[in-house]
Amino acid sequence: MRVHPFPVRSPIPAAPPRAPGAVLALVLVTLLLLAHLAVPSSAAAREHGAQEDQGVRELTAGDVDTWLDGLVPALLDAERLPGATVAVVSGGEIVTVRGFGAADRSRLVPGATPVDPEHHLFRIGSVSKLFTATAVLQQVERGALDLDADVREHLDFPLELPRGTVTLRHLLSHTAGFEERVDHLITPDAEKVRDLRTELAEDPPQQIFAPGTTPAYSNYGLALAGYVVQQVTGVPFEEYVREEVLGPLGMTSSTAEQPLPPALSDRVAGGFPAPGAEPAPFEHISVPPAGSVSSTAQDMAAFLNLHLGHGPDDVLGPGALAAMHAPALPPASLGGLGAAEQMTLGFRGHEMRGQRVLSHGGDTNLFHSELVLFPDADTGLFVSVNGNGVRALSTSVLRQQLVGQFARRYVAPPEPAAPEPPPGAAERAAAVAGHYRSARRAESSAAALVGALAITTVRAGPDGTISVGSLAAPPTTMHEVEPWLWRETGGTATLAARADEDGVRDIALVAYSTEGRVSAWHGLFVPHLLLLAALLVLVVTLVAWPVNRLRRRRRWDTPGGAARPRRVRRLAYAAPVAVLAGLALFAASVQPDLSLVRPLTRLGQALLLLGVLGVVPAVRHLAGALRHRRGVVAVAGAGLLALSLAWIAGYAVAYRVLWPDISV
Repeated sequence: MRVHPFPVRSPIPAAPPRAPGAVLALVLVTLLLLAHLAVPSSAAAREHGAQEDQGVRELTAGDVDTWLDGLVPALLDAERLPGATVAVVSGGEIVTVRGFGAADRSRLVPGATPVDPEHHLFRIGSVSKLFTATAVLQQVERGALDLDADVREHLDFPLELPRGTVTLRHLLSHTAGFEERVDHLITPDAEKVRDLRTELAEDPPQQIFAPGTTPAYSNYGLALAGYVVQQVTGVPFEEYVREEVLGPLGMTSSTAEQPLPPALSDRVAGGFPAPGAEPAPFEHISVPPAGSVSSTAQDMAAFLNLHLGHGPDDVLGPGALAAMHAPALPPASLGGLGAAEQMTLGFRGHEMRGQRVLSHGGDTNLFHSELVLFPDADTGLFVSVNGNGVRALSTSVLRQQLVGQFARRYVAPPEPAAPEPPPGAAERAAAVAGHYRSARRAESSAAALVGALAITTVRAGPDGTISVGSLAAPPTTMHEVEPWLWRETGGTATLAARADEDGVRDIALVAYSTEGRVSAWHGLFVPHLLLLAALLVLVVTLVAWPVNRLRRRRRWDTPGGAARPRRVRRLAYAAPVAVLAGLALFAASVQPDLSLVRPLTRLGQALLLLGVLGVVPAVRHLAGALRHRRGVVAVAGAGLLALSLAWIAGYAVAYRVLWPDISV
């Protein structure tokens, strides 16, 4: 869980891919620990290119262009990012559209093509969800859909909802209760993209929360909303967006189609996986309503103006706009979780420097975007970057800096000093302290392991403040501004808590995801650390056994010993080979597009199962060592081997590594 001054998440997961399997989990833990040391603190990020508050400036093209020229190239260079496209609107007019860096190279070098904001299309990822939400509200406005009706009324396939009826309101606010699924969500292979119905109907995610109670970001949920539009109109989703949204707005350089239509295919900017890399193949989103739109900054300016109330009424009228921008759920539905941020019907609703903000981020593996509206200032900003930088948070730093400094310079006055904490702040800080796991997780598949690593830790300070951090993000200090609501000291991040008579159950750092309390056992990653120790025992066993045999050059068994103890011992020592080989095959089966090579996955599971079953001969081997009074080292080695295999067996079951459902 990242905590930043302006949190930027990855609704469509970006590299490194989320991968099941114990081996990859260990790699992820190591990488996250290294990332914790490598990334800048939130304070350092604010200082990078930050400017002093000098009051709100007049938003003119000349001033914005000068400001962008001084900020964006510096950020691109500092983070070694390829290029960016930017649009700024205000009062229904386009203030500026700008391009920076390179569209066809990983750096702006001699011979590179500069980004043209009117020509080059960028993949906007989950910002596409706003087009889907707009389409839904169009059909609500025209009387074809009801936001609060059971969505199954419009589906032509069964959908099990054991936790309760799901409505379009739930889908658009990420509160339908679905678990996470990312299997082949993004793929460079067009052949792997099936029709939308097939993607939604086959192996849907389980519903793990009661609808309307627990924000948990869901690509599946927004894709389902897009399919409902397709069903009620009888028009394929991509065609509907073109005819009813893009066309009327004059967004002729935008499309939801994949691959791009011929007229636009040679205008898409290259996407670069790393500095110095060649452009990667075009990314296909397997559920288009969740993230398939490609657009230019010029076109996105028209979309910004639509949602600031300056678009054609036949696209979205004032009533529909007001409904779409208002909090989606009544306050009682979320308890205290909605005190800081709350989803609207599509937008993340939050506050920055005392100003109401509507925003949405979008990330593919290669492109990273942010759309921000300041409704009270009648102003909007869009930015997209066509590649990855030197750090995992490179694009987040650029977006945070651009949006944060834009707000300081043109929208919001200097923030007042932090208020005095309300009475009982220290007690509430102590109550909220603990470990929390993201609600955006899988529970029924092999990807459950990854969700176990998404832990946020809250610590209470002696002065009533709290410190919020995770493996992937350094701690952020927050002070309480009202009971059960904390705000970042000197920043804009917030934390809201939902408490009852049993204490704090969960917290929310952003509008679209909740963090549920877990025990210190899980919060301190004890199961994963014990797995590391168990795997180390297996490796040491594999090395020590043949070395010991060569050294001693005699049989382990006593003279005249039976053959069966030898077989038991050999089975016990063969188990580590099967376990390590099985985990390696499982990890190798994970593809860059997050899909699995099923035969390889099943072979890995089979070997892992055989390996963990080796706990039986390992226990018998331990019993024999005790019975024959082998040396302390031999007994300890046999005991550690049996314990390690037993722990790995329990871990593989608990985290679904051996689960029949291998959809991730």
